[in-house]
Amino acid sequence: SLNYLVGGVGKKGGIIFNPDPALADIPKRPAISSFAEWRGLVSDMDRGDVQALLVRGADPWYGLPDEVGFKKATFKVPLLVSFSGFMDDTTAMADLILPEGNYLEEWGSDVPDPGSGHEMVGFQQPVVRPFFESRGSQLGTKSFPDVLQAVAQGLDIDLGLPGDNFMEIVQDGASQLFERGRGMAGTRRAGDYPDFRSFWFGALQNGLWRDDSARSTKPIPKPRPLPTAVEQPSFDGPDGADTFYLVPFASASMLDGRGAALPWLQATPDPVSTATWRTWIEINVKRAKEMGVKLGDVMKVTSPYGSIEALAYPNPGAPTNVVSIPIGQGHTASGRFAKGRGSNVLSILAPSTEGQTGSLAWASTRVRVEKTGKWVWLPRFENKVPDQPVDEDHRIIQLTRTDT
Repeated sequence: SLNYLVGGVGKKGGIIFNPDPALADIPKRPAISSFAEWRGLVSDMDRGDVQALLVRGADPWYGLPDEVGFKKATFKVPLLVSFSGFMDDTTAMADLILPEGNYLEEWGSDVPDPGSGHEMVGFQQPVVRPFFESRGSQLGTKSFPDVLQAVAQGLDIDLGLPGDNFMEIVQDGASQLFERGRGMAGTRRAGDYPDFRSFWFGALQNGLWRDDSARSTKPIPKPRPLPTAVEQPSFDGPDGADTFYLVPFASASMLDGRGAALPWLQATPDPVSTATWRTWIEINVKRAKEMGVKLGDVMKVTSPYGSIEALAYPNPGAPTNVVSIPIGQGHTASGRFAKGRGSNVLSILAPSTEGQTGSLAWASTRVRVEKTGKWVWLPRFENKVPDQPVDEDHRIIQLTRTDT
């Protein structure tokens, strides 16, 4: 909107729209489903309209609010297939697990989004050999496209693809670019390569093909009109002196929980609280004092859709009527470093959607916060031996200086 205001659309320094992809088989931008569409999928699963559910690159068993009903709906799907490379919460419930390799072991092609304003195709090649290779009767990992092709071949289904594996498909896309004789593969012009083999290696060595002269010729789209009135937010949850607006936030190390299985990410301190390994709740220091809450107190956080526990972290930067809880912990699986550790704040969120986009209104939940009477040592990067010594389970005990 600001670029339209100052005339910066379609000009250098402003917003330049990308042309259509140079290869028709590559989508212009990644497909994105809104939260409302996830709810529609759950409804289809409940009705028995979904006979097979393939899950790749997501962990909906963990990442969707419990009130959506995804967990219960999975039991009405005859076949749940997971392609995850590790045992996340959804994979643990799958009927069939077909683990794919690490992205460093994969072939691929892609159009960057956002792009640079001209035609560009990125090429990805394996930089390491697959750690789990198929040897004899021992099965290894496969890429997602290769699994789909193998299934199609086993069912005698012709997908009409230009290759028997994904590497050949990526290579076919590169050959189409070579035949056009324009653009650059790496640091050389496409027409300067004597044959496709040289062009292919040049594209792989530098990771891309581009044509700076191929730009969008479509008319500049008009912006959507800005709203004339401010839409007032609505909240779902209890009212009262002990209630707060709940703001979940992505963990700086584990993001939305996808890194919880890795101990070095579990041990990476949060930039503000420097807390590690636990789920904490940031509460205003003044409100904490009024409630008699101190660092490490186990707090019960309750919404209309469930309750979780988190360790208190009084924060002078927190608003008086807001509590914040990091996303990332509270897994039912995901390996020994994540399973059963902390709480999943996503599970108690109200399943409300934003009107224009259908996205999850993730900050629309109000919660009640109360002390449980328990205390746990919150592990932090700058921690010293606490005033109240604790044992290996973080329970208060008496220690001598020698023991310490």
